[in-house]
Amino acid sequence: MRTFLYTLVSAVLLAATVLAGTGPASAQEKLTVYTYESFTAEWGPGPAVKKAFEAECGCILEFVAVADGVALL
Repeated sequence: MRTFLYTLVSAVLLAATVLAGTGPASAQEKLTVYTYESFTAEWGPGPAVKKAFEAECGCILEFVAVADGVALL
């Protein structure tokens, strides 16, 4: 009886440990970059940089475009 009880407790603890590690996948990390509008425009380097950076780091890159440096303050 005692062996059965130890086996049962061990199985329950093992199952709880395994199930605790199977939570929902964490969301991708996001990097926000504040930059000039000319950088983020479709004709600027921003779209190519974003694509390459996201492929390299496996995260989301978000550009926030501002008209000039004063807007950042």
